[in-house]
Formats: sequence, C-alpha cells, structure tokens
Amino acid sequence: MGQAAERENPFRPGAGAPPPVLAGRDAELARADALLGTLERGGSPSQGLLFFGPRGNGKTSLLDRIADDARRRGLRAEELAVSCFEDRAALVRGLQERTGLTGARLQDLSVAGVGVSVQPGSPGEDAAELLARWITGTDAPLVILLDEAHTVPPGTGRLFFNAVQSATRQQLPFLLVVAGTPDAPRRIRKAGTFTERMFEQIRVGRLERDATLRALRGPASDSGLPLDGDAASLLAAESQDYPYFIQLLGSAAWTAAHEADAREIAEPSAQRGIAAIRARFEQFYAERFDEACGRKIEGSLIPLARHLRDRGGRLGPLEYRPLLAEIAADLSLPGDEIWLRETLSDLGVVWRTPAGWEMGIPSFGDYLLSLHAAGTGGD
Repeated sequence: MGQAAERENPFRPGAGAPPPVLAGRDAELARADALLGTLERGGSPSQGLLFFGPRGNGKTSLLDRIADDARRRGLRAEELAVSCFEDRAALVRGLQERTGLTGARLQDLSVAGVGVSVQPGSPGEDAAELLARWITGTDAPLVILLDEAHTVPPGTGRLFFNAVQSATRQQLPFLLVVAGTPDAPRRIRKAGTFTERMFEQIRVGRLERDATLRALRGPASDSGLPLDGDAASLLAAESQDYPYFIQLLGSAAWTAAHEADAREIAEPSAQRGIAAIRARFEQFYAERFDEACGRKIEGSLIPLARHLRDRGGRLGPLEYRPLLAEIAADLSLPGDEIWLRETLSDLGVVWRTPAGWEMGIPSFGDYLLSLHAAGTGGD
C-alpha cells in the first residue's frame, strides 16, 4: 500500500471516545467557556451545567472537552464517578478520597471566613464539609464532572446536591458539570426541588448538516485521505446527523479507501463503508430493543413507532401523552402513562426536543417496524 500503509484511521466510534473533531457544539462550549472564565477570574458561578439527551450524541465528549479547556486555564478538573452514589458510605468515601482525608477528621477548616470545628479521630463524614475541603484544597478553582447523572439515586443525590447548594451559597470557587439521558433533569429533581435551579439545562441532540460534514471532512483530510463532495454527502445522509453513526460511517469509509490504496475517499469507498457498517447499526438497535424488553415496555414500541411514522417522525406535546395513556391501557402495562413516559425517556427511546417528541435514536422506529413485519408477515 506504500505511503497509505502509514496512515491511521482518525475516526473513533467507540463508546465515550472523543471524536477527532467536536463539530456542532459551539454554543454548548461557549457557555462552558464563559463559566470557566468566571472561575479563572476568581468568581463563583451561581449555576452549574446539565447536558442531557439520548445516548450517542456526544455528551461524554463534551465533558472531556470542558475538562481539557479547564486544565488549559490552570483550573482543576476532576471526575466524581456515579459509583460514589451507591449509598451514603460510598459518597462519603469518594469525597474523602478526593480530599485526602481518609484517616483523619477535618480540623479547623475555614470556608469563606466561617470556621468549622470538628473532632480529630475518624475521617470526616459530613458531605458539605468534605465538598468544601475538596474545593478549597488548593489555590486552583475546581471543576467537578459527573457523567451518567440519571443513575444517581435520590437519597445520596440529595446529600450531594445539598452540599453543592451549601458551597454555592458560600461562593466557593467551583463549577459542577453533569450529563445524562433525557430523564436526567427529572431524576436530579427527585433529589430536591431546589436542584432544578442549580443547573442551566442544555439539550444535546443531533447535529446540523453542516456540522456533520465538518465532522466527516476534517478528520479525513487531516489523515491524508480527503473526502470528496459526493462521498461526504452520502455518508452525512446515511448518518442522519447522529454523532455515533457519523463516527461509525466515517471509520468504515476510511477503511474501505485505505484498503483500496486510494488517494481519497470517493463514493465507491463510501458505499462499501455503508454496506460494511449496517450490521453494526442492527446490533445497536437490537441492544436498545433488549433494554426496552428488560424494562417491560417492548409492547409499546410498535404502536409508538407507527404513530411517529404516520406523523412525520414527531409528536406534539398535546398528542404524545394521550397516546401513551392509550397504549398503556391497551397493553395492560405494569405502569400508567407517567411510568411509560418516564421509562421511554430514561432509555432515551423518545425525547422532547423544542419541536416536539421524537425518537432519540434515528431510524430506531424503522427498525422496530421491520422487526414486527418480519415476525408477523407485515402490518
């Protein structure tokens, strides 16, 4: 293959892997940048950021990018894993580890001019004290990153968010940035009504088409295998502007061109890439269906997919809830309309965009309908 053998595939379709070009997220990054600037200047943001949307849209990549930007500014950026929220002991232990206080209780801690007097001996166990110590442990302000926030249980979530609220009132130098599925705002709200005001909530969904093209063309060009116009348009249309699919398709088309020792990714390579990756699409859809089966809502998916198809892929707010109530009643599901709506949102099967309710994963509805047709001989 000559010189082409030295090239490396620039696309990164793995779960949570940062894309080579984080296209189409300028507004989200600009908002984060403004808050990081506040921290850098010695201020204390009054709200954190909550990114929410269906999986596969790059929320984890946003957190990674914000962490990198924070460190470039000389700030600390540290992750708080969701495993720390299993129970109160795990949360205390996680905060203790981040403060280095696993062997001695907090002593003579002063926060914003307020002294905290505690006894020596066992490690400190007050979440607010531990969080304050973590934030003020060095001169550098702290950015706390929490992914998969929709999995945080209400009990331990309440302990942590109470501590966050206390630190915010004291104007400590920190920023909390979290991400989760479309159900994350509701899940966090269950930890306390005040949590709704703690975050600026930002939807993270599919890209605009020009951003999709940048996400495809930039890495390909940088790798030495530029993407021609016809191939780029073909791959973008096939991806439906869904970030995970963009990486899958870009990687497959790049591999096809590389194996052909081509000088660019042209339409034939794009076609071969699309054919090669379709099995991965099917696997992805099948995994989402299995998740729905695990939550006992698989019976709701076919009527829901039919209604979305018949209405151009989107339901208005006045259509969606009555439809779910009808489906739940017809199928005798374990829960009512509210339970079904929350479960669909938690799984990211359906989510509410500014334009209405739609499938969180592109073409998942088509997959469901084809699955049903294959199993029953048609609609």
